[in-house]
Amino acid sequence: MNGKRFGTRLYAGIDVGGTKIQTCLVKECGGIVARDRTPTPQEEPAEATLDAVEAAITGLLKANDLEGPDLAAIGIAVPGVVDPKKGRVVITPNMNLSGVQVVARLEARFGVPVALGNDTNCGTLGEKWLGAARGASSVFGMFVGTGVGGGFVEKKKVWRGYRHAAAEIGHIVMAIDGPECGCGNRGCLEAMASRSAMERDLRAAIAQGRQTVLSDLLGGDLGRIKSGKLAEALARGDDLVREVMGQASVVLGHACLTVRHLLDPEVIVIGGGVFEACGEFMFPIIQRIVEADRLPGAREGGKVFLSALEDDAVTLGAVALARRKVKRDPFKKKFTIAPDYPKLKRGQGGEVVVGDTVCHRDVYVRVNGIIKKYKGFEKQAGGDGGRTVGPDDLGRICKGGPEVVFIAAGAGDDVRLTDEGEAFLKRRAIDVEVKPTDEAIEAYNRCDRRKAVVIPVKA
Repeated sequence: MNGKRFGTRLYAGIDVGGTKIQTCLVKECGGIVARDRTPTPQEEPAEATLDAVEAAITGLLKANDLEGPDLAAIGIAVPGVVDPKKGRVVITPNMNLSGVQVVARLEARFGVPVALGNDTNCGTLGEKWLGAARGASSVFGMFVGTGVGGGFVEKKKVWRGYRHAAAEIGHIVMAIDGPECGCGNRGCLEAMASRSAMERDLRAAIAQGRQTVLSDLLGGDLGRIKSGKLAEALARGDDLVREVMGQASVVLGHACLTVRHLLDPEVIVIGGGVFEACGEFMFPIIQRIVEADRLPGAREGGKVFLSALEDDAVTLGAVALARRKVKRDPFKKKFTIAPDYPKLKRGQGGEVVVGDTVCHRDVYVRVNGIIKKYKGFEKQAGGDGGRTVGPDDLGRICKGGPEVVFIAAGAGDDVRLTDEGEAFLKRRAIDVEVKPTDEAIEAYNRCDRRKAVVIPVKA
């Protein structure tokens, strides 16, 4: 069996982006056991990028005492147009892999089957497999970062189109004769609502004398404004950043309406680096626009969610492709593999035992089974003596996209979910159960879904 050390078949999922290459070792159930991030070689030949991909895979294997044949298959996702049957990248904008036979090289290097896909198609497939769209019959994924990409999955299959160039949502025209887009057209969604577009509008406003905390946060260097800095500016109530990002959100909301009216998917999932950092600000604006749609359908549907898998969506979608490559389709019931979670139980003196680990302080267990110390209760102590769980802590607890999160309320029911925390989970289609500790432990152990739990432990 592949991956004997982990007791399961193992797959490698690779997301080759314009700035970073993310590589994950993934169990057949979708659990990530190891990951690596390395910068994407820029302004170098294709050989350098492929070398970096191979080095990332080799490094993860070596760190876990594995070799290439220990993998069942490899899935790799790249931006742009790909030909999965020929294993070739047709064109990658702003990258150096255009025309490269990626699959043949990686298969020769590691001796296992390799599947190739477009990054946003894979991201959408990942959300369908394990994320916010797991129960939907059809899903459109919209991913906002440096650019804007899209993918469409219907009946568990990626819709690639006749030319393998379908779902390029970033290049639908939102404003005739609008700003010029990198593709050469004008008024594209990407030219109006990507991070690059926001950077352009922010720099133009600053040049006209508008004030913003970004100038201090970036030390005056506005050459590149990362999503994390935009999030910091939002948190500090920066008027200019709120204005620019608010307008981009309005455009994205109307793009969602276009998708809804054209394809009528059951679910639209929005992800990408901008939304990982700033989604709590942008999503309510988009949601209001979609909910105000006056064109009715024959039944309920067309909901919009935030990505539950976030940065892992693309790599997990690539693994789904890899599983299909070796005839172990994750969407077929006979190949559905349940995650393996540690059992919880009460110990002596009020502590909780997670698997073989005795926990004397508050802890949480992520969807991948990893145990983490939890300090959120102390940080969010309320004036009434109660303790709360809010969106900041849920962002850590729900890393990896559980279907359900259990919150143990303690002996005196003194732990509760804040309204903002409830909205955080609802926007990602994550269920929640708040129960007294003993009941939460029992419910967690009994649950066979992808799950996470947070437990207060008496000192």
